Amino acid sequence: MMEATAPALILRTSPIRALALLAALALSGCSSVPRLPTVVYIAVTANSDQHLDTELREDYRQRLWLLVEGFQQIYPRTTFQMGIYPEEQLFSAMARRSRAGLEPDLLFINGDTALRLLRAGLVDPFPADPALLRLFEPAVLARLRTADGRLAGLPILVQAQLSCYDRRTVQQPPRDLTELLSISASGQAVGLTVDPFNLLWTAGSLGALPALEGALQGRALSLADHQALVRWLAWLQNAGGQQRVTFFASQPETDAQFIAGRLSWIPCRSTALPMLRRRLGARLGVAPLPDGQDGRASAVNRLRVMALGRHSSRAGRERALSFSRFAVNPLTQRTLTTGSQTVLPANRFVSVPVQSSQLLQTLEIANQQGLQTDAMAGLLHGHETRLRSLQNLFTQVVFGETTPRAARDHLLRILAKNR
Repeated sequence: MMEATAPALILRTSPIRALALLAALALSGCSSVPRLPTVVYIAVTANSDQHLDTELREDYRQRLWLLVEGFQQIYPRTTFQMGIYPEEQLFSAMARRSRAGLEPDLLFINGDTALRLLRAGLVDPFPADPALLRLFEPAVLARLRTADGRLAGLPILVQAQLSCYDRRTVQQPPRDLTELLSISASGQAVGLTVDPFNLLWTAGSLGALPALEGALQGRALSLADHQALVRWLAWLQNAGGQQRVTFFASQPETDAQFIAGRLSWIPCRSTALPMLRRRLGARLGVAPLPDGQDGRASAVNRLRVMALGRHSSRAGRERALSFSRFAVNPLTQRTLTTGSQTVLPANRFVSVPVQSSQLLQTLEIANQQGLQTDAMAGLLHGHETRLRSLQNLFTQVVFGETTPRAARDHLLRILAKNR
């Protein structure tokens, strides 16, 4: 059961800070703090490509503490109870808790998970406040909407897709795909994954992104589009045939081989950086994903959102909405970004201080790479059967079980399903 694997964590502000705030309110003529519930329950999921262990739980707790501590200065009587769960267990657990009327007030989860829960009737749509929604890129919001226009959650953070390399064996990270294969040819091991969301970044570098988007939207593809798809799939097959390039089934497996020193370069997620730093120390290098002659790398960045539980009290819902609005405040967003240096603000009007940190500059480049994939990600998210079919196809391609042209035809049939 979900409850058995995810002990709750109680987060409270300092009593001294709360007393100081109450005194300040009294002196200012405010007769009382807002009368809202004392406890807010938040369900948090770890990404499906992460192993939920004690260290990862602590990472999530520390990130949320940045939000909680600031919010409690405004509402000092609020206590947050938080459970952290594996993403793959959340859907069935929420269904059970929904039947019992025991859902959390808020869920801090990935955007595609929020969409699945909304379609299943396990969370409520997020209210479409026009002034609030203007804070976000329209394409970002489109990733979180159902076909009938309901919003699955409020965007809070962007988890970027990057590249990680071992400084002992790679002096300069590859800037393009040609340099990436050159690293392999020089004897350094490169790791990739056939998981679609961790492999689709190569489509942009090889100029196949417009063709993929067109196929997902049902547009007629041009000859150039068909050629771009074949070129992309041929590159994947060629990479799979390289002696020092290995394709893995999942990101955790790729990360484990990188930590063990068996790989010199991998694509990685910004949320994995704290764990990788603990294991590798100064050996860890971080860079944007390699571009190509035909385009920029099409990083598929994850959206982290706040979704609303269905059975909150009226006061509980009000507090949940207040906490969500607080999380996208420009000062809060900037603090979350600079404090963690693993995520980016979802609020489009918050500037990232890239001059202050090489890592933040790298994250911002990844963010810009990812903007071009928002439409594609929105069309793919939530279609689990289609994603499994894509992963099977990519596996066949990299192991030479099909030709690039035959794979292109199969790919187009997959993308046409459930459109």
